Amino acid sequence: MTRWLLDHQADLQSCLLLAAFGVVAVWETLSPRRALAVPSGPRWFQQITLVALGSIVVRAIMPIAAIALASIVEQRGFGLLNVIAVPGWLSLLIGIVALDLANYAQHRLTHAVPLLWRFHQIHHSDLDVDCGTSIRHHPVEALVSQAVVLAAIAVVGVSPMAALIGLALAGAASVFNHGNVALPRRVDAWLRLLVVTPDMHRIHHSARIDESNSNFANLLPWWDRLFSTYGCDPHLGQQRLTLGLETARTPGDVTLWNLLLMPFRPLPQVGVRRARVESLEVSAGP
Repeated sequence: MTRWLLDHQADLQSCLLLAAFGVVAVWETLSPRRALAVPSGPRWFQQITLVALGSIVVRAIMPIAAIALASIVEQRGFGLLNVIAVPGWLSLLIGIVALDLANYAQHRLTHAVPLLWRFHQIHHSDLDVDCGTSIRHHPVEALVSQAVVLAAIAVVGVSPMAALIGLALAGAASVFNHGNVALPRRVDAWLRLLVVTPDMHRIHHSARIDESNSNFANLLPWWDRLFSTYGCDPHLGQQRLTLGLETARTPGDVTLWNLLLMPFRPLPQVGVRRARVESLEVSAGP
């Protein structure tokens, strides 16, 4: 069974991702959390084009796929989990968790390091957030993300099965937590104990810097609580939450061409200054 899963891993991941998109897209249509601010057609064209370009760049530059590397790591005994003796089930679990932690760490770095933020801001430029936002990444960021995954697999010694499950769950989780879907508040609160929910992650897409610097997790919500980056609710509530970048507020600011060129233009400083002011106000208290 394991061999069959690994032999068909590409098809399985594609099917799971498409199924996640299908379910969340229907859910968004039937029970949207928020009304869309801009037409969805141009946005979806941007998302699909960006993910296609990202796939081309990764395939052209990266010499090996994640699961293929995991097989080599396992065969040659590289990585922590291949050095220490742990039960197979525990190795599988640690591998999945390690990949999610690597995702969290990379995400925090993209907000902290100006060079990485140049490319990650494209993801945050969406004026609405729905399942399509999950694939809205600059091709260079897609390349960086793949490099982080490969590094985590090599260092930790993630097994091929753990890589398959971890990456499949990461993709499905991203589609879900970007969904413009409505969950009862009590259900959302319980679900946040296990996975990142749409209401939790939507705060991260706020135009406010203090809110966007929270809730970095993708699959497991525990990282934000553990590293003190968890935000429970947006200041103005979910319905009044302003999404996107405060320096790109119109559809004309976020055309496909502008998105591709955005990393190579000077970074605006208005958000940084406002964040510092807000931080001082919070520190000062009432």
